[in-house]
Amino acid sequence: MKFFVSIFKQYKWELLLIYFYMLLTEGFMILQPFVLGKTIDGLLKNDWGWLWGLIAIYLGSALFMYKRMVYDTKVYTKIYNGIVMDFIRKSNTDVSSKIARTDIAHQITDILENYAHYYIATIVTILGSLFFIFNSSWIIGLIVLLCGLPIWIIVRVFYKKITQSTVVGHNHYEQKVDIINRLNIEEINNFFTRRRRLVIYGSTLQGKNWFWINTVRYIFLSISLVVFIKLSNGMSLGDILSMYTYINNFLISLLSIPVGMEAYTRIKDAIKRLTYD
Repeated sequence: MKFFVSIFKQYKWELLLIYFYMLLTEGFMILQPFVLGKTIDGLLKNDWGWLWGLIAIYLGSALFMYKRMVYDTKVYTKIYNGIVMDFIRKSNTDVSSKIARTDIAHQITDILENYAHYYIATIVTILGSLFFIFNSSWIIGLIVLLCGLPIWIIVRVFYKKITQSTVVGHNHYEQKVDIINRLNIEEINNFFTRRRRLVIYGSTLQGKNWFWINTVRYIFLSISLVVFIKLSNGMSLGDILSMYTYINNFLISLLSIPVGMEAYTRIKDAIKRLTYD
């Protein structure tokens, strides 16, 4: 955590601007289902008022997404170069390990770029979706909240093995350059054969993890839809569509739990390799 704090302090204004653009983008997007529902109801009555609001939301989210994408690549490549050069100056490891660890350093900027963005979007989606869901039906709100418990249990079970797989994979990857430099075809073949087995093993664990998580999500989505439809007497077509979207978006956002565990597993090992010889 100290590693990320030091990076944030060094580049805080650039990162804050990127995350500000993200918040604006997600703020516009969380309003889309609500305004879309109102637009559908309005158009069925020949009322075009909400349509202009929907267009404004689409344009607003597209504008700030564009501004963020243009700016953030400049920042993240600068951060990556800084991390790598600092590591090279201080490291006493062998050449093979240095090359592997500079590649692994991409995982740190991936956290700042992809995962930080993902979690900003997820937090806005969770809070915004819960607001609209509870505003419509507190019963549905409680049902979707309960979905988080089985997902958390599944993640805890699988990620003990996934963590071990990640560490073993990184250890193996650090041997790559040394083995290739020996020019021994049998050793090189054995390296890539084992590499393939490690990747398959990790992928299998991830596949099982996501299968059970998505199974739970679809079960809770089905329960929520049945209960919601039974309670939706008098609701308009637009309101029903809006509510379904918020329920689905919230349940999809709960997938941030396994995504977060995966990121934590990879980045913990990457930082350890970049800060200790």
